[in-house]
Amino acid sequence: MAVLRGLQRRLILIAIAGGIAVLLYFLFRTNTATTPEVMTGNALLQKIMSSSGGKENYEGIKSLSFEKAFKLYDKDSTTEIDRLEKHTYDFTNGAMRSIIWKDSLHTYKLIQKDTAILQFKDGTRDTSVSKKALQNKLYAATFVLGLPYTLDTDSSVKTYLGITDFQGRPAHELKVTFQDGTDTWYLYYDESTLDWLGYWVQTSDHYSLVINEEMINITGFTLSRKRKSYRTDAQKNRLYLRADYEYSNYLIQ
Repeated sequence: MAVLRGLQRRLILIAIAGGIAVLLYFLFRTNTATTPEVMTGNALLQKIMSSSGGKENYEGIKSLSFEKAFKLYDKDSTTEIDRLEKHTYDFTNGAMRSIIWKDSLHTYKLIQKDTAILQFKDGTRDTSVSKKALQNKLYAATFVLGLPYTLDTDSSVKTYLGITDFQGRPAHELKVTFQDGTDTWYLYYDESTLDWLGYWVQTSDHYSLVINEEMINITGFTLSRKRKSYRTDAQKNRLYLRADYEYSNYLIQ
């Protein structure tokens, strides 16, 4: 009888231990299934870069060329600029970038080779534009074209703000500031696909809302095809159409 009672006690202990193990298993599964993913700004940016072509592939580009047609409008809808630019960038021996465009009278060419930057008008060096103005023009052109990769720098502070509505679509909202600048960027990516929908930027003297109307895939990279830019107030209400852009004839090597 003593042996039988001992066996019964062991069986009861085994059953209790088994029950506890099963309970812990289901508790773990429940917690794992219901705990939401903790997203950071850096983590979201890494996902976006991967879905857009990949940072490593982007840094491996040897040359890039495209045409950029755009119009700038004032608040009365009058056209200030109507221009077609030819952009050519080469990274095989340092960095060389050139932008060529025409107006009704002249042909212009902006050339940047590493840290040197010059502008020519009808083949003659144009000294009427400061180096700072040329740098700002080139930076504006290349920074937006290089998104999201141009956000991945040591000087950028990236904050994930969660899911919000952007032009009627649920979107991830990524806030980005730069330690050496004053602009604040809010970028929006489709909640499911991570497609880049647009951005809103606060600068020192205005607010701009940019909507990507069409994107294009070129050799694995997702690039802008058509977009519109609106001036807004501080609450993101549209004031007027500031610009529209159309990119074409991309060539990446």
